[in-house]
Amino acid sequence: KAMIMDITTTVQELINSYRRYYDIHEEEAASFPELAARCDLHMTQSNYVLSKKNVPWSADSHEYCYIFEADHLDLDTYRRFEDYVYRNGMELIDPKPGHMCSVLSVIVICKSASPDARRAMKHCHIHKNFRFSLDGWMDMRTGLLELESGHVVTNMSGHEAKKHLQQLAKAS
Repeated sequence: KAMIMDITTTVQELINSYRRYYDIHEEEAASFPELAARCDLHMTQSNYVLSKKNVPWSADSHEYCYIFEADHLDLDTYRRFEDYVYRNGMELIDPKPGHMCSVLSVIVICKSASPDARRAMKHCHIHKNFRFSLDGWMDMRTGLLELESGHVVTNMSGHEAKKHLQQLAKAS
């Protein structure tokens, strides 16, 4: 089956699809060769009584989405990506009262992937509670788009990423 499109074009389309709601950090790529960009989303939900000065509760949610590109994804390469996202992402998370959740996403666009890399991404379950969830939690999502086959693989937390990657694959 012919390749859907080249990696660079697909990665740029993915980054552009995040531009509307996310802060895009393409300069982050200088620190890690296969990293194309980090996309950040910050949301605050709150409730107030009578006046916006009386806020009985608020909750902050964050997503840090790391988009990687590789010709062939093997298990060692995926583990390097996962480790980088965990270490870098945990430095960005500020678990304090009002922090509800932070999501770290590993998105990989590649020509092909080994079965063990696919399996590792599918079974990734990295979750951390901060002060027994009183200061929120962190969850890791994974998403893989193989351009040669059009296959999309995600872990259990990555259903939104799966829809997004499938739309990207169909659009090309």
